[in-house]
Amino acid sequence: MNEPIQYLIQVKTKLKPKFWVPVALGTALQFFGGSVFAQRNPAIAFLSDIHLQEVYADLNSEKFKGVPHPTTGKLATIRTMGSQLNSTRLFNENYFALLAALEELAKKKVKLVVLPGDFTDDGQPMNVLALQKILQGYAEKYDMRFFITTGNHDPVSPFGGPGGKTDFLGTQGQNQAIASDAAVFPSLDAAISDQIYHWGYAEICEALANFGFFPAKKDLFWTHPFEAFDYENYTWDNAKSGASLDKRTYQLPGIQLQVPDASYLVEPVEGIWLLALDGNTYSPGPNTSNPKPEDWSGSSVGVNLSSKVKSYQLAWIEKIAAEAKKRGKRLISFSHYPLVDFHNGASEEMKDLFGKGKFQLSRVPETAVSEAYAQTGLQVHFAGHMHINQTSAHKTQTGEQLINIQVPSLAAFPPAYKILEEKQPGQLHVQTEILEEVDRMDEFFELYSMEHRWLTIANPKALWNKEILKAPDFLAYTQFHLLELIRLRFINSDWPKDLGLLVNALDARSLQQWAASPEEKKEAYLNQLLLDQQTLPADAFKMGSLMEDFYLIKNGGDLGKTLIPQERLNVYSQVFALTKAEDTKSNPRSSQLADFLGIFSSLIQSLPSDDFVIDLQRLEIKKSH
Repeated sequence: MNEPIQYLIQVKTKLKPKFWVPVALGTALQFFGGSVFAQRNPAIAFLSDIHLQEVYADLNSEKFKGVPHPTTGKLATIRTMGSQLNSTRLFNENYFALLAALEELAKKKVKLVVLPGDFTDDGQPMNVLALQKILQGYAEKYDMRFFITTGNHDPVSPFGGPGGKTDFLGTQGQNQAIASDAAVFPSLDAAISDQIYHWGYAEICEALANFGFFPAKKDLFWTHPFEAFDYENYTWDNAKSGASLDKRTYQLPGIQLQVPDASYLVEPVEGIWLLALDGNTYSPGPNTSNPKPEDWSGSSVGVNLSSKVKSYQLAWIEKIAAEAKKRGKRLISFSHYPLVDFHNGASEEMKDLFGKGKFQLSRVPETAVSEAYAQTGLQVHFAGHMHINQTSAHKTQTGEQLINIQVPSLAAFPPAYKILEEKQPGQLHVQTEILEEVDRMDEFFELYSMEHRWLTIANPKALWNKEILKAPDFLAYTQFHLLELIRLRFINSDWPKDLGLLVNALDARSLQQWAASPEEKKEAYLNQLLLDQQTLPADAFKMGSLMEDFYLIKNGGDLGKTLIPQERLNVYSQVFALTKAEDTKSNPRSSQLADFLGIFSSLIQSLPSDDFVIDLQRLEIKKSH
């Protein structure tokens, strides 16, 4: 299979109208300048952070079988709206979002689909098997191929263990706890279900074996970090015999324990290498010699830790990158975790202003770590984990450049996926597709209304804004989810109190007035705004505020910009130009606001993240039009 592939090329000349000649692939590319190249490089879709939960599961539980749907009578196994609005992800409607995305890809005739982790919500049997059924159905019906890597919400521990959730929706609208055994929630009257147990690597990889974790017959090549690289003598039988998980383990530092690593390299079609990096790391707890399943804890920190615990991966990546270059393969890597700072270089300023433990800043790759990955020769990497739409790059001192593309989540704002196409040699086109319309997105709205009625009587302090049930489409629904998340959680958890109140109080007009005020009056202006804001309820949120626009940009990138009126964006540009942090040092509130505006300016000027082209020869990223 590794001999040069021959193509019949139809050539027109002055001597003859046309004739057919057999040529190798590289020659074909020279003849046609990309027509055969387009066949060799089909579109690849990236769907990240699906967090799939089976919404109509058979729980095998006598105590709780689900909530009867008022229209269909089907038993829904969903989480409460209250839990969704306090989480960075949806739990229920993303089930239908996945189906909508796959339907779109089927219509676009996209055959290669990558899932960069968190494909389930905590790797329970009901969720893994639901994903298996969905993907297998699309594979059989549309000849799609799926390639998966693990996220921190898939195997939450390497060998599985007890699990449970306290926030399923009960039959009256209350919270219903469900656990794999009674010891998980000893003080609660939980329903017991084997479908809530946390599966480990062995069970998850076996259930999803057809989706990249193991070699398939149709693969042109497949390997993993723990076997010798041998492209010339590759056979499926040899790859299969060497792919078992017991042969793909590493030892935890200082501990005599072997843990699986599900990384792999696959060539699904001629010329494309997909490199799946398993970035999960785990700690066995205090009993390192014989840890119990419940003792294991996962790490969502990402490559700052995995680059040390799994340092062998870097050498393997460097080997793969060199082989790809030598053989003329297009190497695209993906993992759950980003490899480059996703705040356009503003993460250190964010740590200074908000604190190192805020805004998930511990998940930002350190510069030295990005440098190490860039030096391997990787050029393009797709990641998830952060539920944001963003593009970033790290360039080494010796000229290598690593481009990190953050794929948004289907379970949060902005609900979107990305499609990669190499339409011309060395020109990678990335298109971000928003899921605006999702069929059945309102399927559980009547049940949420029941929950809201129950809270009105039983726990009014936990009430959420029922206006979300009027969302006209899925994009609006996820945007409302984000705004409620800011109101109910982020303002209190991530922001210095006064700064959060101020940013929530400021809109474009008042921000412009502050920026135009003389320095001696800036502080008084903010003090009055703060006094006015403190008279409002503690959880008040101002629509159209600087706070809202900040999160639209931070999470949505270019997609968020499209939801902000141009006149507001113009005001922000003017204020950024007028504001200098050093001019406000004598005024504490103005100084803090100026620091925030510097961060906002960096985010708003990030690299293109919607529809853009990566020129691998010039190492440039530019909008495609």
